[in-house]
Amino acid sequence: MATNSDTPAPRLVQPGRPQEATPSESPGTLGFHLKRAEQSLIARKADAVRALDLTESQCKVLGYLAGGAAKSCTQLSREALVTSQTMTGIVKNLEAKGLVDRHASPDHGRVMLVSLTAAGADRAAAAGDLSSSVEAGLREAMTEEDYARLINLLDRVAEVAPKLAVDG
Repeated sequence: MATNSDTPAPRLVQPGRPQEATPSESPGTLGFHLKRAEQSLIARKADAVRALDLTESQCKVLGYLAGGAAKSCTQLSREALVTSQTMTGIVKNLEAKGLVDRHASPDHGRVMLVSLTAAGADRAAAAGDLSSSVEAGLREAMTEEDYARLINLLDRVAEVAPKLAVDG
């Protein structure tokens, strides 16, 4: 999903701190419950990867690069659903930690590609294991039927929401 300058940057989640609801996300709305669930999951993953000296956003980027293909900051920002400016900051922090390298694209000299270093690949694997552990714990807290229903309902929301008519 491409972002533009009119798209606000996502709010940062701080573990243990409730986030302010917007009018469309007031208690009782679907948006409120979706955001609350998302923030709880992100906060738990952030707690888990803190021991690796990583943020949850940094873990996502390492995961996007774990397949081995180098990607531009623009590609990474689209995958992560954040602005290019936000992604540039995340990549700079990962580069300072020695986890990614940036290099010119062989096809487009002005485009910089990002790829994992050996240390980045190791950290990506460790972060992936921790993230999977959090996901597994959540899945184990539900029956198989409830988990499957939740996934189907979330997929349905993602499918239907963009097609809804908006009055006004």
